[in-house]
Order: sequence, then C-alpha cells, then structure tokens
Amino acid sequence: MPSVQLIEDPKVRAACSPLDTLQQEVTKAYFALREDKEVMVEGSGSTVIDHKTTSGQTLSKIAAQYGVELKDVKRTKSTKYLQIGEIVKVTKPGKKGKEAKFTKIKEATTNSEVYIIVETKHLQDEKALINIKQGKEDLFEKKNSAITVQVDDKEVVKIETVVGAFSKEEDITNKKDFEDWAIVKVKLAPKDEEKQKKWSENLEKTEGKKASLYLLVDVHSEHSMCDFESKYVDYKGYVGEGDDSKIRNHFLNEKDAWFEVKKGCGIELTAEMLGKIFPQSKEDRRKEVADAINKYKCEFEINNLDRMAHFLGQIGTETAQLNALYESYKYSAKTIYNIFLRKVLISHPTKSGKYTFKYHDLIEGYNATLECEYSNPTTKTQKNYGHKRDVENPIEVTKVGDKASWDYTEFSKTYSIKSEYIKSKKLFDYVYGCRMDNGDRSTSDGSDYFGVGFIHLTGKSKYKALDEKWKELYPNDKKDFMGDDISLLKTDVDVAMKASMIIWHHVQNGTNNKADKGNSDAAITSVTKDVNGGTNGLPERKKFTKKAYEILEEAKKNKAS
Repeated sequence: MPSVQLIEDPKVRAACSPLDTLQQEVTKAYFALREDKEVMVEGSGSTVIDHKTTSGQTLSKIAAQYGVELKDVKRTKSTKYLQIGEIVKVTKPGKKGKEAKFTKIKEATTNSEVYIIVETKHLQDEKALINIKQGKEDLFEKKNSAITVQVDDKEVVKIETVVGAFSKEEDITNKKDFEDWAIVKVKLAPKDEEKQKKWSENLEKTEGKKASLYLLVDVHSEHSMCDFESKYVDYKGYVGEGDDSKIRNHFLNEKDAWFEVKKGCGIELTAEMLGKIFPQSKEDRRKEVADAINKYKCEFEINNLDRMAHFLGQIGTETAQLNALYESYKYSAKTIYNIFLRKVLISHPTKSGKYTFKYHDLIEGYNATLECEYSNPTTKTQKNYGHKRDVENPIEVTKVGDKASWDYTEFSKTYSIKSEYIKSKKLFDYVYGCRMDNGDRSTSDGSDYFGVGFIHLTGKSKYKALDEKWKELYPNDKKDFMGDDISLLKTDVDVAMKASMIIWHHVQNGTNNKADKGNSDAAITSVTKDVNGGTNGLPERKKFTKKAYEILEEAKKNKAS
C-alpha cells in the first residue's frame, strides 16, 4: 500500500487579530492505554424504599426483587424472624456508569491494541489525519515513511478521525474531558500475514529488537478563528534543530521520546481457550487468568507456543485447574502416604541396595529427632536433607520404578499415619522443615512458607528470592513477600500471576529454554523438576501441557486461515 502523504511543516505561526484570543492548537499527541472504572453518576444519589414484607419473603428475595445486594436491605425490628407486614428499608444505590482514563505509554508490542491521543484547543468537530511514522532508522518502513496498521479491522496508512467524536460516541460519565481530543484505537500490525512476518524478521535483525516510531498530525480547520486566506493551526510538536527546526506537527520525533514497538508474544490467550484446557476451572477465574497472562507474558518472555503450553500445563496442575492459589494442608492419611512416603524414598541406612521412607516421623511408632541435620548447610544435598533421620529400625521398602511397591491398602495393613499430621499444618512444618532455608518443625516455617500462587511457590528461599527480585524490578511498587503481602499471592490473581512469572523467568533461570525443547515427555519432566522440585503430579502436567499445546496450535492455525 503506498504511503499517504499528509501535510508536514504547516505554517503554524500566523498572527491572529489581537481581538481573537481563541487560537486553534494541537498541543500534544501520544500513544496511550485505556482504563475504565465504575463510578456513581453525578446527581443520581441513592434512594431508600420502605418495603412491606409479605408471606414467604426473605431478605434475599427482597434484595432480588429490587435488584440490590443483601447488604442494602435492612430490617427495622429486632425480632429473630422476619414477620409479615414488617417494614424493611431497601436502599437503591445511585446509577452507576464508567469513567474513561488514558495513560500515556512509551512502548508496546506488535499486534497489541493502543490508542492514539491528539489533544487540541478550539478544534472540536475538525478532521484529524494521522500517520504513524518510522523514526530513527529503516525497519517497518523506510525512515520517515508512514507504517501500515489496523483501524476497525481494516489496514490503513492514513488514520482519520474527528476531534471530539470519542466524547459523543462513548457511553462514559466524563465525556467533557475529551471534547477537544481526537482519539482512535489502532492495532500495531498490518493485516497481511506476510507483512507481519517481515516486521518480525526485521525486529530480530535490529539492535535492541525494537522499532522507534513517531506521529505526524494534520488537523484541517474549516472554521478558522483568523480572517486569513489559509486556515492556520498552531502545532506544539517537535521543534528540532537545523534542517528539522520547522517540523512542528511531528510528535515524539526525538531521542528518548520515540514510541518503541517490540516483537509481540504470539496468540492472545482467551477464557474460552482456558476452558478447553481446564474444563473444571471456573468461568470468572479463566477470564482473570487470561487477562493477567496476556498482560505480563511479554515481560517474562513466555512468548511462543512451547513456552506458553508448558507454563499453562504447570500452573494448571499446581492450582487444580486454576482453582486453588494455595496448597491445602488438609491431607488424609492416604494422601500423605501417596505423596510424602510412597514417592519419597532414600537408601536404607543399614541395608545395602535397599530403600526406606525419608519422612519416617509421619508413621505411628517411628519417632525422629525433630531437629535439622545441618545447622549451616552449604551443599545442595545438605540444603535438601531435612530433619534428622535417626528412627530406630527404619522400614525396609521395595522400590518399583520411582516409588514403593506398596499401595496405601498394603501399607495400612501394618502401619498407620500419626493423627497429629492428618489434616494439620504440622505436616508442612515437618516435610518442608530443614529444607529450602526453612527452620525445623518447631519454627512453623514449613506452614508459613507453603505453596502459594500459580506455581505454588514453596519454601523460605523462594519467598525470599521473589521478594528481592520484585523489589529490584518494581522499586515503585514494593511488596513484602516475607510478611504482610504473602496474602496477595493467595487472593490477588494479578499479583499472583506476576509473581509466578518472576519465579519462572528469573528465579528458575532457564525454564523458558527447557520449554523450547517441545512437548515431549522428557521436556515436560525437565520443566516439572524446575517448578516442583520433583515430579509430583507428572501425569497431570503431561496431560495439561499437551492439551494446551493442541489448543494453542489450533488457535494459531485459525488466525492464519
């Protein structure tokens, strides 16, 4: 598509009559993200209704009748039960609306949707023409040429809009804020697949792997305030130096001001896709998870099909299909055996070539000293050793594959799990104690730093690593993941996702590279050891990773067709 040339370097300083103070101006132009928040519509205050209770009504039914929440329905009597004829106060909140806010951004990725904002004065209803131009060096196009993007699913070079149109068309409460703004949403990519591929190839070749862009804005005034033959608009854009000193309708066209575009991160994840991968997940949670992953995947380089499939397979297993952001300590005797005894075997201390259980203190009649074997561990083996293993006459176990030959039924014919560990936090205090920088069972470190977030971050060492890395990456948004903010990892999907990606990308340095090896069983096992420290839940991890790969590949093909 040929470039459309807008008017550059308009005559911008024509003097108006001294009596004319309404100078038409284009003051700013930039890229932004939009955020809407729910607000109460001004002048629509709450109202209180006296409702007379009828037979069979409950407070919940009354709330549903008026379309309010239960907290908005108040009784007027102190009797135990709601009575027929009782007057109930129903508060109907004022009308709610949405308020739009635009935040200037300095970078985005290919295929992302952003807004172009042009702020003006006294130019309402005038046409605004915009080019997004290639700055600094040849990349998407030749330097200073207009690039191709999408508006309303159409490929364009010349972007057309009208000053103030957004405020008239959008159903928002703060329309007046945007009466002098030209606002248009664009998708930063050509529609043509070959052009998109060329963009990606050129980004890979360039230093820094990013394109520098700027804006050319041309607002045509048909209603000049000045009585001249030409219709003048004063642009407050780039002043420049030397030969560029007069190009005032360029915006962002200078060092450190360019808008930078990096390579996108593949297909956008949707709640529908997550539903196909994790059929037992909840609809609301799927939407939250998709939004959070799309928000942060570029930053943590989970940017191709293999990496995303592995990431989804792991978090889906850890969280029981996205439903549980923290590990449950309420393990039955059978579950304790299957997870912490049957699968965790060590060499028998007195019988060569034989095996025994690592966590003998879980078993009735076997009492280990609940102290750390190593007070200052230095090697990997010492750091993962755990409590002392000094029980008398440890049980001899036959190992088949990677676990004990007994299933729980066979085990329980002779042995039983101590009641103090069943459905108790003491379980974590013991099995996680004296490992991962945790203290012994008496410190409660095991249950204080148990599995939370989307990859069930476990152990004081990883909590500390997350805490330090978060503070390094986000000095203006510090969190205390050794204390008060641990709760956010259990309740806040956005924070929990970001934290899990920090662990994935920075703390487990190399997990993305392991994921790049594909979705073979060996690759999934390798990634699992990074996330889990072992291979717990490996069959589920394989199932979910391969299902994610299938759904993502299908979405990729559908997009290309």
